[in-house]
Amino acid sequence: MAATFPELIEFFIKRRNLSVEQLANLANLSRKTLYRWVNGEVENPRHWYQIVALGKALCLNVEEVNQLLKATKNPNFAELKEIARYEYELELLNEFAKMESASSSILRPQIRFEPWAALEAPAGAVRSQSPFYIERLADAQLRHQLAGQGTTTTIQAGRQTGKTSLLTHAINAYQGEQGKIIYLDFHLVDEVSGENLTSFLRFLSEAIAEQLDLEWNVVDRYWQAARNPAQTFNRFLQQEMLQRFDHPVLLAIDEADLLLGAEYQKHFFALLRAWDSRRAFDADWRKLNLVMVISTHPYLLIDDVNLSPFNVGLTIRLKDFSLDQIADLNQRHGSPLLPNDIATLMSLVGGHPYLVRQAYYTLVSEGLSLADLLRVANSPDGPFSKHLLFYLHSLKKNPTLLAALQQLLRDQKLPDEALLERLAAVGLIQQEDGKWRARCGLYGEFFKRQME
Repeated sequence: MAATFPELIEFFIKRRNLSVEQLANLANLSRKTLYRWVNGEVENPRHWYQIVALGKALCLNVEEVNQLLKATKNPNFAELKEIARYEYELELLNEFAKMESASSSILRPQIRFEPWAALEAPAGAVRSQSPFYIERLADAQLRHQLAGQGTTTTIQAGRQTGKTSLLTHAINAYQGEQGKIIYLDFHLVDEVSGENLTSFLRFLSEAIAEQLDLEWNVVDRYWQAARNPAQTFNRFLQQEMLQRFDHPVLLAIDEADLLLGAEYQKHFFALLRAWDSRRAFDADWRKLNLVMVISTHPYLLIDDVNLSPFNVGLTIRLKDFSLDQIADLNQRHGSPLLPNDIATLMSLVGGHPYLVRQAYYTLVSEGLSLADLLRVANSPDGPFSKHLLFYLHSLKKNPTLLAALQQLLRDQKLPDEALLERLAAVGLIQQEDGKWRARCGLYGEFFKRQME
C-alpha cells in the first residue's frame, strides 16, 4: 500500500522522536501549517521548498525526501535543481545536498513504509489518518447527515464497536468544511456536576463556553438568576452559540447513555427532543446539528416515545466488519494470516471491530499463529480477557440479563423479547436468519464456560 503524505510525516516524526511543535521550529514552518499536513487537511502543499525544509529538519536522505515529494505530486529532488528560480530555494537545496554528502558514509537502514510497521494497540478511538481505520456504510451516512442543517443523529452500537471513532472522523471532516463543533463527553461529568438537572446543565454551559472562548462571567450571567434550568440552558445556547455563527453548529454528545440512572435523565432527553420541534419555526435552531452516541437501548433512557430524541432524525446502527474488511485489515497488518484462515478468525470474533483489531495486534506483536490465538482466546490472561470480564462483571450486576443470556445459550430457549433487545443493544447477541445467538464464537464459548 502506498503511503500518503500524512502517514509519511508521522512515520518520520516518530523515528526522530520529535513533537510537531519541535519540528515546526526546526523546519521554519508554522505549527498550524504542519498540523494541517499531519491531519491530512492539505494533500498537496503549495511550495515544494517547504517539503525539502521538512526533510532537512527530519535529517532525511534524498530517497526519503523523494518519497515526500512524490506523495505531494512534486518533482523529485534532482529535478528541483533545474526548476529552482529564487536564491533561497537554491540555498536550501545546496544546504540539503551538503548535509546528505556529510552523512553518506553512515550506513542507514533502507526505509520502506508499511502501515503495520507503526502498529497501534486497539484502545479507545482510532485516531485520524490511522492506517487501521476501516470505513463502513455508517461513515457515509453520518457525513450525509452533517452536510445538512437541523439534523438529529443517534449512533447506537455495543461497547468498543467504533462509535467514537466514527464520530471523530466525521468531526474532522466537518471541521474542514468550516462548521463549528462543540464536543461533550459525559465521562467528564463528576458527582457534584451531575447531582441534579440545574447543576448538570450549568456544567454543560461551562463546557460549551470554554470551547467558544467565552469569559466565565458570561455563564454566570445566565445561571445566577436561573429559575427554569431547561429554559436557561436553551437561552444560553441560542444567544451564545447559535446566534454567534452564520454556518451550522455541530453539538456532539459522546457516551450520552452515562445518564442512565440519573433522576433527571428523562427531562434532559426530552429537552433534546424539544430542539427538533423548535427548528420548525426558529431559524437559529435550524443551524444546530445534534449527534448522540449511545451503547444501550434508547427505551431505557426515556420511555415516552413522544418525548424521546431517539425516534426523530436518523439512527445509525454500526454494522460489524464484513469478511472483505477483515481481509483488508489483515493486509494492513502485514498479512499475518493466510487468506484461508480469515474465515476461521471471523468465526471466533465475528466482525466485532475491537476484537478483530485485538486479534491482529496480538498475532503481529507477539508473533503468534492462528492456532496459538485460538488456544488462548478464552483464557483469563488472554488477549480478550479485559473485554470479556467487563461484560461478565456488568451482567453480574444485572442478574436478570445474565439469566436471560444463560437461558438462550444453555437451553436454546428465548427469554422475554425486551430482554433479547437489551442484550442485542449492548452487543452480546444478534439475530441471524430469524434465530438469536451469541454475537460471535468467543462470546458463546466464554459465557457457556461461566455456567459450568
